[in-house]
Amino acid sequence: MIKKKKVRTELEVDRISSLPAHLIQLILTSLPIREAGKTSLLSRQWRYHWRNITRLVCDDEFDELEDCDSESEVNKLVKRVHEALQVHDGPITEFVLSIPGLTAAADTHHLISYLSNKGISALSLLFDLDPHSFGEEISSSLFRALQLDSLKLQACELKVPPWFLGFTRLTVLQLEQVCLPNDFFQGFLLNCPLLDDLRASFVVGPRKLEVVGPPRLKVCIFRVYCVETISFSCTPMLSMISIQAEMYESNTTDIPTVDIVSTFASLPALQQLNLSFECLQLLAAGPVPDMFPTALHQLEVLDIGNCFHDECLLELEVLLCLIRSSPNLYKLTIQNALVLNGLNVEGELVPLKSESNGSPYPEAEGSYCQRLAEVNELDLLRFLLANAPRLSRIVVKPDYQLSWGSCLEFLEKVRQCECVSKEAEIIYVNMSNVILFSRRLATS
Repeated sequence: MIKKKKVRTELEVDRISSLPAHLIQLILTSLPIREAGKTSLLSRQWRYHWRNITRLVCDDEFDELEDCDSESEVNKLVKRVHEALQVHDGPITEFVLSIPGLTAAADTHHLISYLSNKGISALSLLFDLDPHSFGEEISSSLFRALQLDSLKLQACELKVPPWFLGFTRLTVLQLEQVCLPNDFFQGFLLNCPLLDDLRASFVVGPRKLEVVGPPRLKVCIFRVYCVETISFSCTPMLSMISIQAEMYESNTTDIPTVDIVSTFASLPALQQLNLSFECLQLLAAGPVPDMFPTALHQLEVLDIGNCFHDECLLELEVLLCLIRSSPNLYKLTIQNALVLNGLNVEGELVPLKSESNGSPYPEAEGSYCQRLAEVNELDLLRFLLANAPRLSRIVVKPDYQLSWGSCLEFLEKVRQCECVSKEAEIIYVNMSNVILFSRRLATS
């Protein structure tokens, strides 16, 4: 009986040890580095497998700082990470450092230098924000990792050394709470010819979002504090732009001017555009044409956040210019719409029909107005209903302050509008996005 148990145990061990190499790699790469190291106890064959895994993750399961203010504790933790890497035998293609309490003030120079020499291709250094500063400067050894195709940085300062010639393989760049040089988006991006995904959130430094190249850039997402100019050049493949920008105080007279025509002139592939109200305010500071000289034929999705404010007629002109210039607009979203103090802009909306070819546009598929209110939004909906033959639905999500009677009154006004689409319907949802009722709008 004892002999049978021994044979069964050996078979179970053999079953683990005889797993194919690719399955072992799959198992180990899904584990944090500390847990991967523990697999060396499974069997004699597993003892050294973890030293060859290509993806290493150091997160809260690796360790956690109890005293974030203690420099010695921070450096001890970094040393443990470095020691774990030194016993690693094979190449490292991906490394993630995301330990709670670890800030960029830690001595990570040797760690980054080691990874650069290992031929790292995907690097994520996600530090915690230092309460005493915006972030310490990252080691210049980072710029020797020329094999990088993905770089994600958080809560640090990035200074580009003069000898740096570029990341020629980089395709993804994500920056969050990073302090950058003022000319970062002009000079740095030119040295990343394969970059196709750029995301910058709460970065500090550049006030000019002048994106020059790279030619393969497809996604560009910005969330910045202050911005003076917005422009794109040498970006023929850029299809998705999202800009959330904070502007100056509303009572200031020193508002920068942006040429809206040149801003969108080099975007022939643009399919989705998301703009905050502050960005509309920036674009409205300069001359706004009725429509662009060159239409945005590929633009299908237009998402405008927090669009309607008091005295925002200029910002509305920017919105209407974008609508006029987008003949194939498929979806229009206007979020956080507010009352415009009874200002009626119907006269500004009427001329939106195309006079050149006799066909109305944009051909919008759906409009979404969140927290919909009174006159101004109704005029915009009236225009869309009269000029969008492909419009299929309008979703109305009223402000929580509106009574049920006010909502019904507003919906009745919308129902009475001229509608050229045979498929259009209005959908009423509550604050929880639950559909309460819908009604077809087509005029018989």
